[in-house]
Amino acid sequence: MRNLRDLALELAAITVIADSAKDAKERVRDEFADALEAVGADSAKANLEGEDIAKVSLIKPKRVAQINDDAAFTKWVAKNAPTEIVQSVRDSYRKLLLETLVIDDVAMHPSTGEILDFITIVEKASYISTRFQPEGRSKVLEAISGQRLDITMISPKELEE
Repeated sequence: MRNLRDLALELAAITVIADSAKDAKERVRDEFADALEAVGADSAKANLEGEDIAKVSLIKPKRVAQINDDAAFTKWVAKNAPTEIVQSVRDSYRKLLLETLVIDDVAMHPSTGEILDFITIVEKASYISTRFQPEGRSKVLEAISGQRLDITMISPKELEE
């Protein structure tokens, strides 16, 4: 089993790679869209060593309608389809109640002591966070570019997923 420091370094390196890849992907997508527009095309084939390996297309979504004034929409529905109106609780109160509950095996209202059986207690899963020191990302990038950090830790199988 690898030690904790090695695993932390591997996670830091993969985070840098993933972030860099995301930025590069957005940059190349923009260039690709501009190049397609310049030649009046909507797709191009990706070719590796003389073999077409992919078709990359610019997808233009259909126009869709979107409600931009909920109050006006609700007023219109109340007039034209009143059976479609439902009573609801403001999100701000929902959030406030959930934050102030006394939680044990059950949820209890803090001032009334009432057990609120319509609330379920859920254990949230742990997660990993990578937080770099101010120069941490650049140091990882320098180590990768200087081949002092092995980036073959990402297996071809992982890249397929």
